Amino acid sequence: MNDKLLCRFLLTILLIALAVGGCGKSGDRTIATVGDYKITADEFNEFFNQIRMTFATGEEEYNKRREILDSMIVTRLLIQGAYELNIDKLEDLAHTVAANRDRFLISALYQKHIADEAQPTDAEMQDFYNNLEYRIRVSHIVVRDQDTAQALFERVKNGENFEQLAFEYSIDPDAKRNKGDLGYLLWGATVDEFQQAAFSMQPGEVSPPVKSRYGHHIIKVVDKQLNETRSDFESMKESLKNQLLRRKAMILLEEYFDLLKAKYPIAIDTATCQYILHKREQLYPPQLLATLPRNDFDIDALDRNEKELVLATWGTGQISLVEYLTQLKNLPPDLRPEFDNYDSLVTIVFEMKKTQFLTGEALAEGMDQDENYIRSMKMFKEFNMADIMKNDSIQGAPPPDDAALRTFYEENIADYTTPPKIHVHEILLSDELTAQKLAKEIKSFNTFKERAAQLTERPGKRSRWGDLGVIEERWYPEIFEAAEKVGVGQIGGPVMTMGKYSIFYVVEKVEPEIKDFLDVKRKISDRVIFEQKNQAIQTWIDERLKATEVDVDEDALWSTIDMDRYAAVDTTTGG
Repeated sequence: MNDKLLCRFLLTILLIALAVGGCGKSGDRTIATVGDYKITADEFNEFFNQIRMTFATGEEEYNKRREILDSMIVTRLLIQGAYELNIDKLEDLAHTVAANRDRFLISALYQKHIADEAQPTDAEMQDFYNNLEYRIRVSHIVVRDQDTAQALFERVKNGENFEQLAFEYSIDPDAKRNKGDLGYLLWGATVDEFQQAAFSMQPGEVSPPVKSRYGHHIIKVVDKQLNETRSDFESMKESLKNQLLRRKAMILLEEYFDLLKAKYPIAIDTATCQYILHKREQLYPPQLLATLPRNDFDIDALDRNEKELVLATWGTGQISLVEYLTQLKNLPPDLRPEFDNYDSLVTIVFEMKKTQFLTGEALAEGMDQDENYIRSMKMFKEFNMADIMKNDSIQGAPPPDDAALRTFYEENIADYTTPPKIHVHEILLSDELTAQKLAKEIKSFNTFKERAAQLTERPGKRSRWGDLGVIEERWYPEIFEAAEKVGVGQIGGPVMTMGKYSIFYVVEKVEPEIKDFLDVKRKISDRVIFEQKNQAIQTWIDERLKATEVDVDEDALWSTIDMDRYAAVDTTTGG
């Protein structure tokens, strides 16, 4: 499979799994109760870990955790309200949940086969760190078979130009552009077979063919340098863990997909492929045919029966020609295999049908009875219930009439007034005395522009004679404030800005303008309705909090924080 396609494929599965899959268990201590519902440390961490933020102190992290916990409490109140209104029995909700079943089944399958094994050990992180000492610049030629690779290796040894051979023979789609140059690589950027060979070589060396799942590589190391981005192990430990987790998961997924392909072999209907190639020859004259890609076909040129021709089969499944051609449009042209390249067709069909393969395997393994699956499905359903409760069931005030909109407009007139603006040219200088002298000496606009073109130190403004354009206060507050006190056609300053001294020429002043009510009426209505809705939701939440027993265990919330990471700089303790 093409490297780019495989990476896109694997990343899709990884993102699904990591986004909806469960986190590692850290205990079932209750952090908060909302009525009879308990928010546990596991549930809380699953949500909090998705924000991927860093904090300077334990107290800063605690404050963010409390913010997240408060939002979870509100969500739980909305869910409880939704159950009371029987929102859980809505038909539209059932359709939404059913439409998302497959991704949760895939997540459960991921947890079973990938998650635990993908967790890196301390020894693996240390080894990965050690291999980050250098970065290397690498070129490669990749071909499909060993014999071709060996022949090209011999040609390189005999003095032929590596880059030219890469341009002519490499199946890497970027080779026509970069002639095999992959740039500087760090350990972990490529597959193991490739990097093991590359990082063991010295600049100028060329490897004999190295086999990977992408083909047979001839590797040339161009340069080797110390990796200056590598810091000490402890400060990089979390990053190393995440890199290794994704890398190991990717490798395990590749192996798992290979098992699936072996378990459910895809058979390409070669007769259909040959039929399409033959039909091309019938439809187009030779001169036009030579310019058309052999990896695609115009669906409109097929009749109903031709569209239903079977392109591939596996087990009890199949893909029709029209389905294949339709989905093929989602792939870049360079990733579309020709109709007589059967191995590549198998790869693409598997890519197109990956969800079906994974979902079928998940059901065969009983993942629909898995605890993580059941929990994730329930959580997904309840979050949708909370959304329906908030947006549809909690009613705001009636839509405002024209009188209310007019009142709102008058009370917030500043929001519907364009700010004042001033058109200025500027000379920005490092020396205050020079700025003061120029402000007194320059008498005309033309002279000001000439001196600005020679002297101003503001980047990119000499070619524009120092023209800052029509400015607002928020853009250049110091200049704007001073320019307000200067008449049109006059020079002001110097004022200090950006650590330097600015003198300016006022070209024009644009007074603030109140927008007509009718021009902004629709925006005002939308804003008022939005604010009324938010107020109604907040009122509902406040009333619900009064009626519901809510208890937060502060110590339990503190216990979810790894205080060791702050030990050197933070003595904050919980409790």
